[in-house]
Amino acid sequence: MKRSVTMSALLTCIAIAGCASHQKDHTTVNSIPGDYRTNHPIVVANSEHSRDLIVVPTMRTMSHRHRNIVTDFVGKFKSSGAKSINLMLPAGSHNETAARHIAASAVKYMKTLGIHEGQVKIERYHASNHGDSATIRMVFGSLGAHVDSECGQWTENLVDNPNNENYQNFGCATQNNLAQMIANPADLIGPRGESEIDAERRDNVISNWRENGTSGNGTQ
Repeated sequence: MKRSVTMSALLTCIAIAGCASHQKDHTTVNSIPGDYRTNHPIVVANSEHSRDLIVVPTMRTMSHRHRNIVTDFVGKFKSSGAKSINLMLPAGSHNETAARHIAASAVKYMKTLGIHEGQVKIERYHASNHGDSATIRMVFGSLGAHVDSECGQWTENLVDNPNNENYQNFGCATQNNLAQMIANPADLIGPRGESEIDAERRDNVISNWRENGTSGNGTQ
């Protein structure tokens, strides 16, 4: 009877030790449960890109500054894959007439940069209260990448971290910088299609391998 009781007590201790060991191992394995990519994900969504052209009431042609702004804006428009550009002209302002002249010059200049007239849409906005400060706004919409969380949150005590978990702000700045550097946010959604095979180049490489044992560029 004593032996039976002893064995039962021993089995109970082993079971308890096993539970403690499981809990300890479980804590160790999950010591860093929060991945920065999960805490600060990069979100791809529609965004609006705009630039303003300042127009003086006496202007009739585009300035050098205007051309530089339009050139930079058109370059971003082309790389974005957007379909059209909206030119928003002030109506009722003191520089309304000048804005129409500058807008017409801007459309002509965009043509020299490869933008078709059908890709530019003219809109007007009420600007009677803007005085001489009403601007021509160039706008296009495309996909944009951003981090949907606010970086720089230091509300928690980093020392008080017995489980060695990532603090809330960890990786936020890195994710935010990466989102800003992505040229085409659509690449985050899915891969691009494969380009066509250069049959002539492929035949040359295969022939070089068969005849010379090289690819034709000096490599073995």
